[in-house]
Amino acid sequence: MERYSKTSSSKWQSKYSEEFKRFVCNDFLTGTLTKREIENKYNIGHTRLTYWLKEIGFDYSNPSIVSLPRMKEQTNKLSDKEGQESLSQLKKELQEARLLAEAYRKMIEIAEQEFKIKIVKKSNTK
Repeated sequence: MERYSKTSSSKWQSKYSEEFKRFVCNDFLTGTLTKREIENKYNIGHTRLTYWLKEIGFDYSNPSIVSLPRMKEQTNKLSDKEGQESLSQLKKELQEARLLAEAYRKMIEIAEQEFKIKIVKKSNTK
């Protein structure tokens, strides 16, 4: 694919080949890159892509909204037996955590009484 159809005497007036224009426009219309990314990738001016899109009949100022098909909802349903098992397991873990928290509270109370120091900070102080 040729980038230029003719070499121009001025660097500001480059003539791009139709094949190159269509390739760049197609790259933009596939939606993989943004307008700015296309301009940087192909080293073209910031209005050049908009102009080319108008040439091929695409109105950049009023793009059409494309709706994608909805994804299938993923159902993560457990059977009743599995649900009951996981519920009982979670209840056991909660009970163990509560017992552990109570044991830590008792250890702190005993340490405060034996060593006569304040370990627990009052909750309303800053």
